[in-house]
Amino acid sequence: MHHRLSLRTLAIVLAWLAIWQITAAIVANDILLAGPADVIRSLFMQIFTSDFWLSIAMSFSKIMGGFLLAFFTGILLGSLSFRFPLLGEILGPPLLLMKSVPVASFVILALIWAGSENLSIFISFFVVFPIIYVNTRSGLASTDPKLLEMAKVFHLSLPNRIRFLYLPALFPYLSNGCRIALGMGWKSGIAGEVIGVPSHTVGEHLYMSKIYLATADLFAWTLMIILISLLTERIFLGILGLTEKINRHCHHRSLHEFHKPHGLHDFRRVHNLHDLHKLTARRFTASAISAIQNDLFQNDSFQNEAFSLEIQNLCKSFGDQTILSNLSLNLRSGNIFCLMAPSGSGKTTLFRILLGLDSADSGNVNLHTQITDTQTLDMQTIGTQIPGIPIKASDTQLETRKTRSHSDALPRFSAVFQEDRLCEEFCALDNVMLVSHNTFSYQNAYTALCALLPPEAILRPISTLSGGQKRRVALCRALLAPSSILLMDEPFTGLDEKTRLEVIEFLKPFAKQKVLLISTHQAEDAEALGATVIHL
Repeated sequence: MHHRLSLRTLAIVLAWLAIWQITAAIVANDILLAGPADVIRSLFMQIFTSDFWLSIAMSFSKIMGGFLLAFFTGILLGSLSFRFPLLGEILGPPLLLMKSVPVASFVILALIWAGSENLSIFISFFVVFPIIYVNTRSGLASTDPKLLEMAKVFHLSLPNRIRFLYLPALFPYLSNGCRIALGMGWKSGIAGEVIGVPSHTVGEHLYMSKIYLATADLFAWTLMIILISLLTERIFLGILGLTEKINRHCHHRSLHEFHKPHGLHDFRRVHNLHDLHKLTARRFTASAISAIQNDLFQNDSFQNEAFSLEIQNLCKSFGDQTILSNLSLNLRSGNIFCLMAPSGSGKTTLFRILLGLDSADSGNVNLHTQITDTQTLDMQTIGTQIPGIPIKASDTQLETRKTRSHSDALPRFSAVFQEDRLCEEFCALDNVMLVSHNTFSYQNAYTALCALLPPEAILRPISTLSGGQKRRVALCRALLAPSSILLMDEPFTGLDEKTRLEVIEFLKPFAKQKVLLISTHQAEDAEALGATVIHL
């Protein structure tokens, strides 16, 4: 198919060349219209001269210099204005001016300010910058807000958010912007050279061809501009596409190297584990659970500490509709609690408030923990964990070991959302490792995933998995992520009966060190979990 398309394109091009040649023969005036044969002859005569290549090199360096300057400046300012909206408002008027002022007017001003030698740099920058700036902001704004909420809940670092969330959304916009900007940059840059006539440039040769009515030379230089522009576009977009692929595929290596002492050799051992667990897929022994829990809890600031999360008189309304009214709960670690309520009763709203994604109208959330030591945790610091409502510590009970930092002592939440909220281009293993914060190894993650998924699905992109498999990956991520409070919003949606029971058995041991709160519509789920039922 591709071969036939190429032949068709070639045939169309040859047909137009023939029409051009016939028309030139009919006109029979080289000044009015030079034929393709004359253009090729003129190009062939100039291509062996040093001045030809010097002119191309000078124009290329200046136009591409302006383009690259606009490219990186546009990305930088576009990113900063996205992060700081006030900066976007400040840059709005000059950006509108740059898009509205005719290029010819700016060329005249640039001639006065910078002279003819640097004219093409200024013109290229002037045309390219708004395109890159706007596409950068649009690309960043297109990042999935649900993935950003996931990143906030799991405390993903800013570099990881940029690399794994923002960049995949940005690349398509940036690629389309560059495709337009490169052509515009070359056309406007050459136009500036024709007006300013800097020495040893393509614009100078175009201008001289016009002066001497050398139509064949004019067409020859125009042809070279088109070819260079197309070649530059192909190379630059190729580099940009390669960068995107590296960012998409190298996360395997980066994440694995970050968490393992043995470097790239350990990644190869993943495949050995893959082969090993083919024999024991979906069989999760007590010893395997114990081994993973030991790794998970060895750095846990709340290890072996009894604590509870107390919700007092929590209220939330949307307009005239009251969602939560004076809700009070006392949730203790080591227990599983199930919220049983119909849809629209406020389960998801409660979870979003606790996760810091929404604010409450009123109420308190208190953390009580029994620790024996002398250093009292700063209550104001712990209160920053849930925006909108104050998390307060018990005056008499909340203390922390002298070796524990305040940030380590703060309660950390993990969650299973109603949506899976997974990075679709990543495999299941990488989605889990993304939230590890160096608290468990990839071997732990792989072993845990083998309890929930067929081994062949673990290293495949999430986009290729079924809905039920994606759900199990989201469950595994939430369970393994370092946390003291785990919230699960309809976690068993999309699972068949057999898989649901297997997931429940997998889940139970992880509740020993956590406050585990699950919302569900099914009384059977609460019974299988051995959970305390809470009716809203």
